[in-house]
Formats: sequence, C-alpha cells, structure tokens
Amino acid sequence: MKQVRPRSADLGGLHLATAGSGSGHGWLGYSGEMQTRFAELLTDMYNETLNAVNERDAEFASTDLPAETRTRLIHSLDSWSFEPHKLPDEEVLACAMMLFEALFRIEHMQSSVGLSLKDQIYPLIHHLRRIYRWENTYHNFEHALDVLQCSYTFLRSAGMVPPVSILLDEDPERTWISQRKPDSGPLVTCLGMKELFIVYIAAIGHDVAHPGFTNLFMRNAETPLSMVYDGKSALEQMHCSLLLRVMRHYGLGPLLEDSCGTGNGCNQSVRKLLSETVLATDMSVHADFMKNFKTLVNDGKTQSAGEAKEEESQLWRKQVLLCQGIMKCADISNPFRPYHVSQHWAAALMGEWTSQAMLEKYMNLPCTNSCSDDPLSEANGQVFFINTFAKPLLQLMVEAVPELQPHLDQCQDNLQLWQSRQVDLKSSLETVETSNSVSQPADFDPVSSSTSLTSTTSPSLRRRRDDYLTAFPLALPK
Repeated sequence: MKQVRPRSADLGGLHLATAGSGSGHGWLGYSGEMQTRFAELLTDMYNETLNAVNERDAEFASTDLPAETRTRLIHSLDSWSFEPHKLPDEEVLACAMMLFEALFRIEHMQSSVGLSLKDQIYPLIHHLRRIYRWENTYHNFEHALDVLQCSYTFLRSAGMVPPVSILLDEDPERTWISQRKPDSGPLVTCLGMKELFIVYIAAIGHDVAHPGFTNLFMRNAETPLSMVYDGKSALEQMHCSLLLRVMRHYGLGPLLEDSCGTGNGCNQSVRKLLSETVLATDMSVHADFMKNFKTLVNDGKTQSAGEAKEEESQLWRKQVLLCQGIMKCADISNPFRPYHVSQHWAAALMGEWTSQAMLEKYMNLPCTNSCSDDPLSEANGQVFFINTFAKPLLQLMVEAVPELQPHLDQCQDNLQLWQSRQVDLKSSLETVETSNSVSQPADFDPVSSSTSLTSTTSPSLRRRRDDYLTAFPLALPK
C-alpha cells in the first residue's frame, strides 16, 4: 500500500544540499520544517539553477581584437553617450571585459580579491552572457553592460576608479592609485577594493536569466519562482542565486565568504554585500531604500570626518547603502543619458512591457503594464518615471556624491524634452480625434474596429507566448 507523504519535511538535508561549496551558507540560512510543497519547490530551484549554469557552460576562448577596434571601444566606454545596443556581439563582450581590465589596474586590486582576469573573470563574464536571454528587448546582456558602464562612470567621476583609457598606455603594467584616502570623510571613500569589485560584479550579473516579465506578473500567475520566495523580490532572488552559483563555478567561493574591508572590524561577508546590492534593484523596496539613504546622508552632514571614522560599526551600513545607491541609479540610468540614448532604452522597455501585456491577455491575467507602444504612452511613461523615481533618486545620490551633478543636469534636460514631446503628441492626437469625429459614421465602434491586442487567440499572441519558453523554468506559469 502506498504510504501517504507527511505534510512537512525536515529540510536539514536540503539545506546542506543547497549550501555553497560545503561552506554551510545556502539560500535558506536555517534548517527546520516547512510544508512539503515548499520544500519540493526549493529542491526544484536548486536543480534548475544548477541546470541553468551547467547547460550554458562553454569553454571560453579569448580572442584579440584588432588594435583600432580596441581603441575605438575604449574611447566609447569613456563616453556618457555609450550605446552597447549598436555593437556586434563580440564587441559587447569585449567591452565588459575591458571595464574589469581597467578596474584591475588599481594598485593591489588583483591581490585584494585574489582572482585572475584571464582564468576566472573573463570566463565568468562569458558564462553570464550565455545565461542572459537575447529574446528580451530590455533585460538582456546589453542592459547589463550599460549598467556596468554607468557604474564605472559614476565611480570614475568620484575619483575611485581609473578611466578605461588607462588601457591605451604603452606600459601594460602601469597601475593607478586613487587620490582619495580610504574612509576619509566623503561617503564614496568608504568603498575599498572588494566593494568596488562587487559593484562591478553586481552590475554585470544583476539581471541574469531575466525572463522578460515582472515580479507582479509572476505573482498573479502563481509561478513556482514567485511561490518559492513568497512573492517577495522573486526575480532578484533568482538573479542572486544564479550569479552566486556562476561565481563559485569559477572559484570565487573564498572571496564570497571573505569579510568586506580590511582591518576595519567589519565581519560581514562579501557574499552578503553582493546579495544586498542586487536585491535593492527591486523597485518594490525603493521607498525603504530612499528613507534609509536619506537618513545616512543626513547623518553624514552632522558628523565630522573624525567622528565618522570612530564609528566603525557604521562602515557596513555605509558600504551597503552606497553600493545599493550606485546600482539603483545605474539600473535606471536611461533618463540620465543623452536624449537620443534615453529614447532607445525607453522604447526597448516599452516593447518588453507590451509583450508581457499580450501574455497577460492570453492568460486572462490582470493587465499590469501598458499594452500600447504608441509614442504618447512612451512619453507619459517617461515623464512619470523620471518625476517619481529617477530624478528624486539621483538628487539624493548627488547629496552623497556631488560629482554626479552633471548627470542630474542631463536628467532635468531630458525631462523637459519628454514633457515637450508629451504636449506635442497630445495636441496631434486631439487634432486627429476631432477630424475623425467628423468623418466617421455614427455607429462606428472604435473598440471592435481596433486591431491592437484584444484577441486572445491571434497568431501574434501565440508567438509571444512561445517566445518565453526559453526562460528560466520556474519563472513560467505552470
């Protein structure tokens, strides 16, 4: 007779199974009893994460770029008008590697993190790129590179990392030393070698395996991934899990379990800083971050440099919030870019949201994103997003890192351009509607006449649905 399975299960064994490299630090962080279904979901998460890493593993073969191509890319990486979406695949990958190559020109950086560029970092980046979904119009490897280049630009502006143009130096062994002394008062100086490295790693891996739809969609669709994390930052938790597993795959486990900083009394692990940084990219925790970062900035205004140095217990708090702030600003940096660059990313995101809206219609789920890619919707969305999220965030970051002021100025210029476009498009639409009201018959039904996205059986909807079949399995509705 078949035995009835118990309703709960001891997860001690599962906890050990998910622990990284035998270090005892897995996803769960504890052992105990859970509902059997949840335990099975965690097992599925472990297996699918392992599969996602192993199935996309491929031997990395380094190729040398022609000298003129390398020089062109170095100059483009030092430009705020950087456009990775216009580059061929091999150059996108090369740009990511060159940003790390320049980072490793910081004196003692390589010895601080204990890693090899050629044997560990380059293969890791290549592997991450294979896990990102090329089908996504926005959350793809080009976006990851964009976030990395933006993070680099912020840190370069603050004098914390060298310009990529250091790679043009005739002496390949030339190193760079920041003129800013560690933890010397300005908030940005709380970042040491390991913290700078983690900002770069978080940037290139923060959206790995993104399925192309949102946490809210997955919660409404009751996907296994959302259930695993109880609907809380499910995507970001997945990104962390995959990123950590790929890092361990290339021997970065010892660094992850190492302590942040050197000799400053900080006992928090590098892994925890990385996780906290990536998880902050979930916009559902944005309000909490703004509150906490504002408190940090205000505290800094009331302390002298000497008082700040005496409070070593606050170093971890400063490092976490600053890494989170840099990552959040870089993640939503398209409103800070020159307008023509900003337009591309706005259109790419709108395309991804439209695809999700079509899938929601197909599955009869609540529509959580605009399902229209018309120019007015795009302009409305940008004006709302800049006023509500991007501009207030960057304003707060400028209080902490004044060197970012030029990017805030660009954001304000872009806002004015989007607002002007918004007014022009509304005026054009009103003119068309007035003209149509005169020429259309009285019984004209604009809803039934529309060919937009109302049919749940159209070939376009089926195609869009099938496009998602390559996504991380637990992110898909059952």
